[in-house]
Amino acid sequence: MKVCFITYGCKVNQAEALRWESLLRFQGYIITDNSAEADFWVINTCAVTQKAEIQSKQIINKARKLNKKTLVTGCYVELYKPQQTENLKIISNYKKDCLINYFQPINKTDTSNISRHRAIVKIQEGCNQFCSYCIVPYLRGKPKSYPVKEILHQIKDYEKMGIKEIVLSGVNLGLYGIGLEERVSLNSLIKTILKETSGFRMRLSSIEVNHINDEFLEIISDKRICGHLHIPLQHGSDRILNLMNRPYTIREFIERIEKILTHYPEISIGVDIIAGFPSETEKDFRKTLQLIENIGFSYLHAFTYSGRPFTKASELPEQIPENIKKERTNILIEIGKNKKIDYIKKFINSELEVIVENRKKNVFSGTSDNYIKCLIDNKELVEGSLIKAFVIGMDGQHCLCK
Repeated sequence: MKVCFITYGCKVNQAEALRWESLLRFQGYIITDNSAEADFWVINTCAVTQKAEIQSKQIINKARKLNKKTLVTGCYVELYKPQQTENLKIISNYKKDCLINYFQPINKTDTSNISRHRAIVKIQEGCNQFCSYCIVPYLRGKPKSYPVKEILHQIKDYEKMGIKEIVLSGVNLGLYGIGLEERVSLNSLIKTILKETSGFRMRLSSIEVNHINDEFLEIISDKRICGHLHIPLQHGSDRILNLMNRPYTIREFIERIEKILTHYPEISIGVDIIAGFPSETEKDFRKTLQLIENIGFSYLHAFTYSGRPFTKASELPEQIPENIKKERTNILIEIGKNKKIDYIKKFINSELEVIVENRKKNVFSGTSDNYIKCLIDNKELVEGSLIKAFVIGMDGQHCLCK
């Protein structure tokens, strides 16, 4: 039987899908990216943004129309609870860890595998921050952490497959340890993984700035830790940050970023920015632009604010018109492109550590440890390998390597 995973949203959803894929391969199922040829769909939905919500609704409706055997889970189903049919079964976000139990083994194999060369591992679930724009705490619940032994077991499975990069993911990584009897933290978990494994590099999907302490900065000096941090900022105005219920001020954020860059001048730092939050003035927006221009971010993800059910921000007065929100988002996107290009230029005529991922004719694409997408002209390469690539130029937002 052929199974297709259709995943929307965050790296936590991606981590879940990769784990399910690995387990189903072990049980004898064939995993395909071609939804048309699949006998069974597993849809992991998202409702963090209005766009993700629409995509999730559309794919569920398509499954119904095709009468495809389907399991649906994720944040969208938790929010809207779509109706089940004989072929379309709904699994709550809170029960998705048991999703694999819906499949009976066909012919167990000696090995499992995944379709990607960079594996994502979920170490933590849920959040208690309740940012005023975010629906996630209502859909994924209170913080929950997975035991160290369980995480190590999953990582070692990927290690046996030859995976050369492990990405640690969670709804709020810095909350790792909450809900466990053992006294552990994100810092202690990373140390344990480094001590008990080898042969791959490790990346963090995202981490809040208030969880970056001096011990963390010392830990990431290890050569196996990728030179890349994604740190949500969300806005450059203290007034807006306060309305967002973010746990830091602009000054605190800047001081921490400057400390990171002092320790690691070439590190890649990416940020999230929300444009058009309720009551955002032109002055507020200019503060965001000024902050982005003045600090050494290497890229940014710009999001257009969309009101989410249950959230305090959706009830605030002075909602920003859609045309202004989109205009501000587009400005941020252009600045982000330029920041990324400026960052990439620094590495021309130098070496990057790259995982070889895909091949098109004789050109391979890959991802560097500092999160630059690379194009490598070398037909002798092997997909999944970790190599040193020499940067000879640029093509848009890609490094050209040999």
